[in-house]
Amino acid sequence: MLQPTKVGRIAAIGLLVASGNLIGACAGEVTGPAAASHDATSMFVPSAAAKALIGVADGVYKVRLNPHDDQRIDLGPNRLVIPARAVCDLSESTYGSGTWNQSCKAENKPFELVITIKNAASSHPSMDFAPAMRFAPDKVVQLFMYAPHVATTDATNWLMLYCPDKGKCVDESLTDNSLVTSIDRQNNMLFRRVKHFSGYTVAERAVDGLLPDGL
Repeated sequence: MLQPTKVGRIAAIGLLVASGNLIGACAGEVTGPAAASHDATSMFVPSAAAKALIGVADGVYKVRLNPHDDQRIDLGPNRLVIPARAVCDLSESTYGSGTWNQSCKAENKPFELVITIKNAASSHPSMDFAPAMRFAPDKVVQLFMYAPHVATTDATNWLMLYCPDKGKCVDESLTDNSLVTSIDRQNNMLFRRVKHFSGYTVAERAVDGLLPDGL
């Protein structure tokens, strides 16, 4: 069970642990050519009770993960799915742009994952995960984000971006088609594969070619 260590507003939240990841420093729009988001059916759809938690989930949470087991972390209406032996060795594996598809030795020891949620009630929710880690390229780790403010008519303009600790948020689908954002319009879910942590956010492509502050 997730243990909140610092929460802005938590009201009897049945926060479940199993997967997540988003960062709040880069919410907004993104421009430039991009692989289009596409319609798909999400295998995860939050319950009405989970959806009701949106707006009260901001805060910092800690969860103990056993990398030998399949992991599923539910954070209100969001979910992170990490298959068994997907986490690369935290002390030995390389990390950084250009390493995401490198093979690695699996992490063997349980560890604590710290998740920071920001702007849960906005159009640009975000999650940040620590410690930084990457996942074995033969394992598929997925992040699901509930986005009730994404209009059906412009859903293809919305993306889940990777946000590094420093610098602008990145549309990773520009260089890796396996990281394209999928959208379940009926259930207001955005989801995609993630090959590493630290943070992710929901953003929208700019129409006028300009970037807002923070991106």
